[in-house]
Amino acid sequence: MLYRILFALSVVLLSSFSLAQERVISVGGIVTEIVYLLDGQDQLVATDTSSIYPQAATQTPKVGYQRTLSVEGVLSVKPDKLLITPETGPHKVVDQLQATGIEMVTIDGPDSQQGILDRVTQVANALHKEVQGQAAVEQISNAFAKLQTPKSWSRPPRLLFILQMHGAPMIAGRGTAPDALFNMAGAENAVDSITGYKTLTPEALLAAKPDAIVVTQQGLDRQGESSVWALPGVSITPAAKGNRLVSLDALMVLGLGPRTPQAIMSLQQQLSDWMP
Repeated sequence: MLYRILFALSVVLLSSFSLAQERVISVGGIVTEIVYLLDGQDQLVATDTSSIYPQAATQTPKVGYQRTLSVEGVLSVKPDKLLITPETGPHKVVDQLQATGIEMVTIDGPDSQQGILDRVTQVANALHKEVQGQAAVEQISNAFAKLQTPKSWSRPPRLLFILQMHGAPMIAGRGTAPDALFNMAGAENAVDSITGYKTLTPEALLAAKPDAIVVTQQGLDRQGESSVWALPGVSITPAAKGNRLVSLDALMVLGLGPRTPQAIMSLQQQLSDWMP
């Protein structure tokens, strides 16, 4: 009997050791953010260049940008498992990596509260961090439950997200992460007549009548606030006349993840300084 107990314990210990030794590559900034949230970074052997949060993720070996991976770059760190997103590519490279026998786990979900929770659970399962995953899901759900649209707003503010801050502005329409973020915050996308990311003419920007412009903090740091107001068509919008500019961390606005409740709160607080 004692022998059987010792044998069972040895199997569990060996299994745990094996799981801890899995070599994981995380592709996609939100995926990597979740890995760190779950305290799974010890399994990481590399990440992609969109993995910029937390700061420690920027110090990991890089395998390139998630949309332009190379087989050689990925295989050079000898991974056992890849955590990827539907945007990971090129498709040819993904197919070639699958053919090597490396386990590929796609982390996916809609841009919604439930989609965020689903992605956390998927990463937790892939890392064998189910307990941590359940705790994170509860924490994020509680953060969402505390949110509400500011009662002081007499109407939903009209927001315009600008991704490209030079040349012709690249704007986020319906079906994008910024669009989903605006809706969750109780605001409106000023260009909900377009789908995806598109460049707009100055006339179209004026017709959108945004109350405020939203940009990434990283883009603002690179280009400066004056570059936003200098964009063709932006300078004559209500947002420009009121000097209403909102900046958010790139991962918070371009990929909805665990910090989305904080992004909503930040957005609402900045807007509440201006909205009637």
